[in-house]
Amino acid sequence: MDWMLTQIMEITLYLSKAHNWKSPGNDHIQNYWLKAFPATHRHITKNFNAITEELEKAPDWLTTGITYLIPKSGDSKELRNYQPITCLTTMYKTLTGIIAKRISAHLEEQSLLQAEQKGCHPGSKGCKDQLMVSKAIYEDCRRNKNLSRA
Repeated sequence: MDWMLTQIMEITLYLSKAHNWKSPGNDHIQNYWLKAFPATHRHITKNFNAITEELEKAPDWLTTGITYLIPKSGDSKELRNYQPITCLTTMYKTLTGIIAKRISAHLEEQSLLQAEQKGCHPGSKGCKDQLMVSKAIYEDCRRNKNLSRA
């Protein structure tokens, strides 16, 4: 897979599907504002291309997040009863989202994923999808006694 430079259209498309008011990371930028100012997409694209060409150009803040400890249950004085949740920067989510979409498209084009790997396919329900297929097969086998059951 040859790497192509990030296009402005990819940034715009990713941001159009991003949730407006998700909690941002250290950059404190909500997706809404990136959508509202499309003039910034050209600059974001230029910087993403610089980062992917030379990883040393990636700023430290890009991969730094804010971690919150959310209480699960039980004694609140015990550290094990907390779930850490990290809010990564909007820029990091955008860059990795574009990369993930490209990898997924490549895997689909080259038929590198098995059909059973539904969890990796965009828009699929993964385990739920497979359970429904298994249930349908089981019901068909139960109705038709002459079918082989593995």
